[in-house]
Order: sequence, then structure tokens, then C-alpha cells
Amino acid sequence: MNDVRWFAPNRFCTLVVPALRARGISIALDGDAPARVAVAMDAQVAAAAYAYAVRHHALLIHYIWDLPPWRLGEGRPDWVWCLWGHFLRVPRIGRRYPERAGYYSRLRYVATRAREVWVPTAHTAASVAERLAIACRHVAFCFDSDRFTPAPAGGSRGLLTVSRLARHKNHAAVIRAAARFSPKLPVRIIGVGGERDGLERLARELDVPCSIESNLTDAAMVDAYRRAEVVVCPSRFEGFGLTPMEAIACATPVVVSDIPPHRELLGEAPYYFTLDDDAA
Repeated sequence: MNDVRWFAPNRFCTLVVPALRARGISIALDGDAPARVAVAMDAQVAAAAYAYAVRHHALLIHYIWDLPPWRLGEGRPDWVWCLWGHFLRVPRIGRRYPERAGYYSRLRYVATRAREVWVPTAHTAASVAERLAIACRHVAFCFDSDRFTPAPAGGSRGLLTVSRLARHKNHAAVIRAAARFSPKLPVRIIGVGGERDGLERLARELDVPCSIESNLTDAAMVDAYRRAEVVVCPSRFEGFGLTPMEAIACATPVVVSDIPPHRELLGEAPYYFTLDDDAA
């Protein structure tokens, strides 16, 4: 029997696994072989981890990165049941699912049945306690410190921002800020998401040189950080904030929005700016 069955939605959430294995902990990343503990490293895999824990009578640990407030809605959460590994809920007719109250009903169901709930920051712990009424353990996560290191890469003029192209990531603020310079600073955005067309349109309107890229190799991603003149992290909301940590590890100057998770995780390492103050 393995010690741990590790449920992760992406490679980032498995970064710590080699170090744990080096300490003698047996960890399976896939399959249905029994394990003593099931670890759900994100809400995306929480349901699968819970079903596994029920099947194998394993202890469950649930890692919650954040609770975006715009997904919470108002009012009482939905009633949720888990039957033979499938989640059932009472439907609310007439409203689209992401907009209605109780968006986190299934997450709440799993988290309240976990042996422990872990979070990366005190800010997330406070949010989980307030919204879900669950006590959490603050367990810091990591970044790939073997890959993101300082090295001469020949700097280039311009601003770099790295994250999903989502509205709350606030990439538009970087383009607007670049437009204030004379000559205007080039902007490089690395990420995928539904905001791409709007960002490209804004860059054209403000005549800002802007490239949007995705699917970079590991080496190209590190090189992008090292070559950037400044890395900007303008997000309105974060649970963890990986991009500024990777950029700081590469010894690149970093400018971040002044939000509690950035203050908590980054301390005095970056420069801070006030949200909606493009001139800053």
C-alpha cells in the first residue's frame, strides 16, 4: 500500500512530490491502488480525491488555493450528496450555474469531510474560515527553485506579464501603463484565456507594441523572465501568486498590485502599486 495518492490538476501541483519521495514517502500520482492518505491539491480534483478516499477508507487532505469572491454568490449553499462516487445537487431553475449562490457547495462538502484543509496563505485561511466556516492549516507551497534562477540573458526593453488571460488578472492595466511612456514600452504577455481579443484591441487603440504568447517550453519560460526589463503582476485577486516568485528568483525587477496575498508572500522584494492607478 502506498502512503499517499496525490491528486493534482497540473505539473505545478506535483513540484513537491520528488522531495517527499526522497524522504521515504511512497506517492502515487495516478491509478486506483490503495493508499493511506489522499491529497487533493486543487478544487478541480477534490471530488475525485474524495471518492477515492471513500472507496479506500483513506484520510483526505484538501489543499485550497483561493476562493474567488465573484464565484461565491449570495445566500445559502446548495444541498449536495455523494452517491456511489457521483455528486448530486438540488438544481435551481432559471439561472446559469456560475452565477448563482452556492457555487462552492461541492467544494464545501468535500472540505468539511477532509481530515485537514491546507491553504498557502493566511489570507486564504481567513477567506475559507469566513465563507466555509472551516478551520485551516497554513502549509506553504513552493516554486521550481531548480529551474528559476538568476543568469545573464541579455535584457530587453519592455514589460512582461505572465498568467491566465482572465479579467481579474488585469493585464489591461499593463498595456495602459505602457502607453504612458514616450516612446511607448513594448508589452509581452504570456498566457491563454478569453481576454486575448480585448487585450489585442486595447493595444492597437493605444498604439502599444504588444505580443501575446502561449505554450512556451520550460527553457523559453525561464528565458522570458531573465530577459524582461520588468515583470508586472497587476492582478486584482490572488490566492498564491506564482509569477512574481518565479521572476524574483530570476533576479528580475518585479512590480505587483498592492493586495494582501502579495504583501504576505513577497514582503519587500517587489515594488507595489495601487490598483487602478495606471500612472503609478
